[in-house]
Formats: sequence, C-alpha cells, structure tokens
Amino acid sequence: MNTFVGHCIKPRAPGCQRGIALVIVLWLLILLTVIAASHARVIRTEIRLASNQVDASKARNLAEASAHHAILELLVLDEALRWPVNGSVNRLRYVDGEVAIAIRDARGLIDINWISAATLDKVLAGLGVPKNQRQSLIDATLDWRDKDSLKHLKGAEDDDYRRAGMKWAARDGPFSSIEEFRYVMGMTNPLFERLVPYLTVHSNQARVNLDYAPPWLVSVLADTQNTTTGSTTARGGSTYHITVWASSNGGSNASLELVVRMTPTRDPAYSILSWRAPARSINRVSG
Repeated sequence: MNTFVGHCIKPRAPGCQRGIALVIVLWLLILLTVIAASHARVIRTEIRLASNQVDASKARNLAEASAHHAILELLVLDEALRWPVNGSVNRLRYVDGEVAIAIRDARGLIDINWISAATLDKVLAGLGVPKNQRQSLIDATLDWRDKDSLKHLKGAEDDDYRRAGMKWAARDGPFSSIEEFRYVMGMTNPLFERLVPYLTVHSNQARVNLDYAPPWLVSVLADTQNTTTGSTTARGGSTYHITVWASSNGGSNASLELVVRMTPTRDPAYSILSWRAPARSINRVSG
C-alpha cells in the first residue's frame, strides 16, 4: 500500500499514469453512455411525435373525405337510397378509422336573418333566459339586421355600442355568419354556445321546418307552429349543414362542419358556403 502511494506521489510513475488513464476511460464511458441514452430518448420522442402527427393527419383526411362523401350522397337521385337530412347520424368504417356524418336541411334551423321576434323569444325562453334580457336581446337583434338607424325600445344602434366601449357597431344589414350573432349587444358567450347548434343564416325563411329540426328545437316550437309533413331526404336546390366526426385507428380525432348549397341541375352541382374545423359542437351530430 505504501509502495502504491509512493508511486502516485510521483506523477510520471508508470503505475500512477495507468491509474489516471483508467479513471479517464471510465469517465469517458460514462459520458458516452449518458449521451447515447439521451440521444435515444430524443429519437423515441421524435418518433412518437411524428407518429402522432401522421395519425392526426389520418383523422383529418378521414373527416375531409367523409365531408365530400356526404355531398355525393346528396346528389343521389333515388330517394330510397338517399341519406336523410334531419340530422340523423350515418356511421362509416374505413381502413384507417371510422366516421360519423350528420346532414341537416338548413330549413330545420333558426335563420337569424329571418326569425321573428316571437319565435326568438320562444327559443330564448326555452333556454331559461329572463324576460327582460330576452326583450333586450331580441330588440338588439332586430336593430342589428335592419337597415335604418331607428332603435327599438330596448334595442341598440351604433351610439349604444360606442357608449358601451365596443369596437364595433350594428351592421344594419343581414348577418353574414352565425358567429356574427356573438356581437349583438346583450349576447354572452355561454348563451351563444348554447344557441349555436340551432342557428343558420342559409334557410332564408322565418319558419323552422320541424321535419328537419333537432329534437330540442321541436320541443320548444311545436306548440307555436304546425309541424310540416314531408320527406326527410334531400331535395335539389336546398342548403345543408354537414357535420363530420372522424376517429383514426390510432385514437386521433378530427371534426368539421360545412354548409353546402346543392344545385344539381346546374354546373357546378354544389357550392360550399362555409367550412369550419373543428366543428363547433357535438350537438350538430347528436341532434
């Protein structure tokens, strides 16, 4: 022991040099092992992320392909084979996953450009909105879409929005989209989210055709307007809301909703009016 210590006291002694070299080699091995393990972990993470991106892309592609599938279904001439347009769900299985598709005739939804004050009041009451708040929102909606600057009793015109510190004013024209309804004075985000599954700007009629309406809307409006009778299949020249939910085999999900105007006797046979991904609400599918 004393001899070894004596040798190590002299740096140039052969035994001491061999000991230092061994320590250096051991530390290099440890360092290389740590680097290799870290590199392997990075590679595994990158592979997992790439795999997730590929799987998410599969889900998006499924959703988009299924949207075009739904459009083709609307062009089917045989009414017996045509998909229903009352919001019922059609489920399809593909190699890469499965999808749920719902088509609803826009006439089964509330057109906020045409809805009457009485019908809007009925819908808001069905959601539990207090009477005073309902009247203010109804009047503000009428002021938003009419072309004049005359204010309804509890409504809101440009000056009211400015006084409220808002950076916008009443459009004084038709709503250009459902989302625009958010900006009407008196509308709140929670209330809008509850309303949005039942709204459209594409039916161009004040009445809701209950043949195509979601169950909740039917329950609210059934006693205020007569339920029309007729087929729940597609009719040429109408507008439809399509909602698609896709799930890949790897567990990724994607959704979208679009509005399509069908003109089968013209070229092109259809036009896409809006395209949104992801979909606003699963209620579009569940009804």
